[in-house]
Amino acid sequence: MAVIDTTDVARPAQAASSLKVKKNARVAGRNPVMTGVWNAVALAFAVVMGFPIYWAVITTFKTNKDLITKQPTFWPSSFSFESYKVIFADNEFLPSLLNTLGITIGAVVLGLIVGFLAAVAVARFNFRGRNFFIVTMLIIQMVPLLAIIIPLYIVMKNANMTGTLLGVILAYLVFTIPYVIWTLRSFIVNIPKELDEAAMVDGCTKWGAFFRIILPLTLPGLITTGVYTWIQAWNEFIVANVLLSTGGQKTSMIWLTFYSTTPTRGADYGAQMAGALMVSLPVIVLFVIFQKKVSAGLTAGAVKG
Repeated sequence: MAVIDTTDVARPAQAASSLKVKKNARVAGRNPVMTGVWNAVALAFAVVMGFPIYWAVITTFKTNKDLITKQPTFWPSSFSFESYKVIFADNEFLPSLLNTLGITIGAVVLGLIVGFLAAVAVARFNFRGRNFFIVTMLIIQMVPLLAIIIPLYIVMKNANMTGTLLGVILAYLVFTIPYVIWTLRSFIVNIPKELDEAAMVDGCTKWGAFFRIILPLTLPGLITTGVYTWIQAWNEFIVANVLLSTGGQKTSMIWLTFYSTTPTRGADYGAQMAGALMVSLPVIVLFVIFQKKVSAGLTAGAVKG
């Protein structure tokens, strides 16, 4: 009579049972008190971080009576849109917003085009001084704008580009292009060179491999870099204030700064908050739209290159 060895058959069942027991032990070992404590801490942190945003938004709907009262009101007695009417009635608000939009689009588009091509060259080709160039891009990002504003102004003045929107766009390339190069390089390095070679074996030229291989695979990185470049250019104040001081034009950040310091509007906190929200709204909307792609792009670029 043959004897069947059931040892090998029983081993998977025993292993599965052991894993189940360990899993149940981990679940049972969780301390509900500490879980509640950490949840409370996270909720308190979220409230602290979100309260300034809530206060700014609710201030724009308050009446003058609620704004000047000695006791702070956490909810307006009656909603009023007067602050927004005051902002849009200002003759300089919409032109400054359009100036900011044009400058930001120009800086982002030119920065992405030039920076992307330079990032491809750094990631795909070996040339003398390549490592020095990469380190230089990193060092440039560490230099504050205040350190280069005077020589930048002198260069733009000698080129007769002060007081013009084009001059501001070209000046913004000083800090947008190094950021684009340094960020996109990690994305391109993560793309195997064998894909380029396979495309060229199939009949593609170098430009064909670029448009059909590198560009589509780097699209998440382009979106991520473009969003953060947009935020940098949109919120910039120092360079625009210096270069546009002789032209009479303003960006939204310059307008908001001078609007808040005028004698007639300095105490109009509702209008100041409304202006700040309207200036910040395009950046918030852009980030919300591309939030998933930005997160995917940051994850895709988080490699050592």
